[in-house]
Amino acid sequence: MRDYFYGWYMKCQSYTQTLAVIPAVHRNKQQRTCSIQIITKENVWKAVFSGDLFRREKKNIFIGQSRFGKKGIRLSVHTPDLTVKGKLDFGTLSPLKYDIMGPFAFVPFMECCHNIRSMAHPVSGTVWINGKNILFKMGQDIGKAIEGVHWITV
Repeated sequence: MRDYFYGWYMKCQSYTQTLAVIPAVHRNKQQRTCSIQIITKENVWKAVFSGDLFRREKKNIFIGQSRFGKKGIRLSVHTPDLTVKGKLDFGTLSPLKYDIMGPFAFVPFMECCHNIRSMAHPVSGTVWINGKNILFKMGQDIGKAIEGVHWITV
């Protein structure tokens, strides 16, 4: 089996704040792990977990108690450096009418492939990151969901 990284980039933003969440699963010769990366304007955190905590059911991704899907994000992360709890609900997704990879989508040996699920959809909810509250209001704030695959040949 080849080494790989498979991640989902979910970005929510308003006029005053930005929150990106990247759940991912990783495999190398020694082990399989998964992670959740949290990115704000002020900081970046990454929590790494055992690969056993990752599962995919239909179009939903689960890492431990956290869930990521077309209807939204549920976060529950507790590590020594990071405590994240919250829920973001997505409105109707607005996918692109074309493949973002263009003609490269037909090249079978590409190391990296991208698939855009939505470029702008309503977001509402609250996420607490280490005690700081980030609030999104439906109709005012937007989200983007990008699924990426990166195969690494070593």
